[in-house]
Amino acid sequence: MARGLNAHGVAVGVVGYDLAPEVTIAEIIDQIRHACLFMWLRTGRRMMVYGHSAGGHLAGAMVATEWHELYPKTPADLVPAAYSASGVFDLTPLVQVTMAQDLRLDDAEARRVSPLFWPAPKGRVFDAVAGSLESSEFLRQSRVIADTWGKAGAQTRFEAIQGTNHFTVIDAMPDPQSAMVGRLAELAHEGQNQ
Repeated sequence: MARGLNAHGVAVGVVGYDLAPEVTIAEIIDQIRHACLFMWLRTGRRMMVYGHSAGGHLAGAMVATEWHELYPKTPADLVPAAYSASGVFDLTPLVQVTMAQDLRLDDAEARRVSPLFWPAPKGRVFDAVAGSLESSEFLRQSRVIADTWGKAGAQTRFEAIQGTNHFTVIDAMPDPQSAMVGRLAELAHEGQNQ
């Protein structure tokens, strides 16, 4: 997942996190926030965050985080840009499924951990892409977050990547010549120049 961006001179940090049901989704979001803070403290550099599926949800959460509330010394735009492939931004539909118990989601908690219901990251950049062959819900969620945040002052972009599904949508990430890696490199370089 790093090879394509490395070829463009972009350093990549791969972050892991604990999984439900051992931790809540809110705890996972906090773990990724702390990972971003750790990287900033080590490098002093803003960062573009990207992720796929649950990682796409976390990318949206990072670009929409109010960093000064977490750690006052950070730049307000510690994450000025994010790229989500097949993310879920409204977790309220998951309250109705069997795994809601494992995810520890009720209506209130699902809204609290859904970036769609957070203040839009005004002035920041967020790309939401999904495979054109994915379920209508993945496509809808990416389209809705781009529309909602875009109308509220974020710079957003939605794309349905033709001929790909939930698993193949990221197949282009290792290829430095792919359009996806080109866009990710552009976002990474723009974030450093702000």
